[in-house]
Amino acid sequence: MNRTAKRFFVVSTLFLFLLPNNTTAQFEVQKHYAGPSLGFYFHGSTVIFGANYEYGMTLKDIGKIGVGGILRYFSFDAGWWDYTDILIGAQGNYHFVLDNKKLDPFAGILLAFDIGSTDYSGPANQFYSDPSYGGFWVGIHVGMRYWISPTLAITGRFGFGSYSYGAFDFGVDFKF
Repeated sequence: MNRTAKRFFVVSTLFLFLLPNNTTAQFEVQKHYAGPSLGFYFHGSTVIFGANYEYGMTLKDIGKIGVGGILRYFSFDAGWWDYTDILIGAQGNYHFVLDNKKLDPFAGILLAFDIGSTDYSGPANQFYSDPSYGGFWVGIHVGMRYWISPTLAITGRFGFGSYSYGAFDFGVDFKF
């Protein structure tokens, strides 16, 4: 991401948070939340395309939680190696209750399966063998939704996981 794009992203995000808004939406139980995301994998600033789904529930003596699924796709070049990943998994999020109904902070875990593939384009090597790649994946994340209408939120998520995965995602979520 170049310097101009980073500045635009920061300024536009701050602008949206400072807009006056009478929205009283927040995370609600028995509602569905779904939307696309665009992220950046910390390895080589790789772009991640994704989708999120969450269903709101209440657990006695714990509070509001959301359960659902994720889908992520990313690909990156590491010298003579090209990697492609598809993550398909389940997420569980704890939602913190705030007085400010525009904000919905959450923390959660991800359990996924990583479908990975590699492509070697280097010089021929008699010691080369196809590497093992992919498998079960575990991650943790924190995030925030900012409601711009009762049914539309801007979402940011920062997470880490196995396989040296670390990423920042942002997107939109629709409540229905």
